[in-house]
Amino acid sequence: MMMEKLAILLMENQGRYEKGLRQPQIPPIKSVRVVSQSNMNIKAKKKVVVAVEIIINSGFNEILNAYDRFFENQSDPEGVHQVRVRIRKFRAILAFFKPLFKAESYQLQQDTLRKMGQQFGEVRQLDVLLSGIAEIEKNASLESSDFGKFKDHLQGKREMAFEQLWTSLKTDVFALDLLDIWVWKLNDPWEAGAPDLQLSIKEYTDKHIENWLKKIRRSMKSLDVKDQQAVHRVRIKSKKLRYVIEQLSTILDRKTRKSMDAFEKMQDDLGYYHDVFANQQLLEQLVAASADCELHYQAGIIIGWQMMAGNRKIRKFIK
Repeated sequence: MMMEKLAILLMENQGRYEKGLRQPQIPPIKSVRVVSQSNMNIKAKKKVVVAVEIIINSGFNEILNAYDRFFENQSDPEGVHQVRVRIRKFRAILAFFKPLFKAESYQLQQDTLRKMGQQFGEVRQLDVLLSGIAEIEKNASLESSDFGKFKDHLQGKREMAFEQLWTSLKTDVFALDLLDIWVWKLNDPWEAGAPDLQLSIKEYTDKHIENWLKKIRRSMKSLDVKDQQAVHRVRIKSKKLRYVIEQLSTILDRKTRKSMDAFEKMQDDLGYYHDVFANQQLLEQLVAASADCELHYQAGIIIGWQMMAGNRKIRKFIK
């Protein structure tokens, strides 16, 4: 679906993308396919530019596939999540290889991708909150009816947010933004003279993963768990590194690959703790406009329970 739409947009915008279309390495849009991590054929000695192009192609197509699956089954909350995740993974890869790109054009792509992901943010946040309530019902041995009214209220908010998202996606802006990114990749995005361009993918990866690890360790040592934004920043940094390790696992040593498990656990704990604050803010906004005492009471139970669970998860980071 998305590939067909991009093909039509390509034809409609031939003047705009004339230079890109003349490039001999551009495959016909219908032939672009997913390149899975297992068959990306990235060898340790491969030049970094060649390897990055393969990785970018794979990440780009993962976004396309997630977007198509979302359109095929809009009722599945996981569809919203997967589109956002694929965009975030793509952004993490671009960030890791940032020293290779022309600074200004690179930042434009990141800004575009951020806006694309933000479109799904409100729906996803409501899905996370509804999922959190289901967890409370399960683990706190509460009857489903205890939160029935509140869940109905949240579901109504989600339907409104989804309708707004759906209206936006039907405008083709999302597809055009993807097309712009694809053409950017084809039109020499590399920073001429960047010393890292001469490295192999293995040499580049070893150098920059170590730098990212140092920054994360430094942030963890000074982390104030009461500072919500600081927790969020560390979580995002570690998540980006995890995404990079996933993509480059075939050329990494065993120790670095194994560290992904530790990052995943840390992200889960820090992520839950951050979600507690985000959920609290969202719940307070939702009930502030309501005079229904029952909704206020249920919101208080949800916030209190999640705060308790979040504090348990964060204790391991308190020195």
